[in-house]
Amino acid sequence: MSIGDNIRKRRKELQLTQIELGQRVHKSAQVISNWERGYTTGITIEDLLALADALKISILSLIPHEENNTYNANMVAENVTDQRLVQLVNEYPHLDEKSKAIIDAIISLSKDDSN
Repeated sequence: MSIGDNIRKRRKELQLTQIELGQRVHKSAQVISNWERGYTTGITIEDLLALADALKISILSLIPHEENNTYNANMVAENVTDQRLVQLVNEYPHLDEKSKAIIDAIISLSKDDSN
């Protein structure tokens, strides 16, 4: 299964239309359709996080799990040297808005410090 297949499958499980999912992630239904069909590659991490949040799943659930696939979720987790990041990615979709705002503020501060 591709990322697009995983998006489509979960969207249908939640009985959402492409329009409704698009509204939740601030994208058009056409963008959602392109993602699901695999027409658009290189979905940004921000969009993946928004999708995971809207679909109420872990971002790693969107990544294909085929055994021979380069993007296997287990391989992604193994390549992350800081396990706190894996935990954050898994928990982010389930956080309340205040907690997400705190994380976003920390990221923003970090970006400001690097300039």
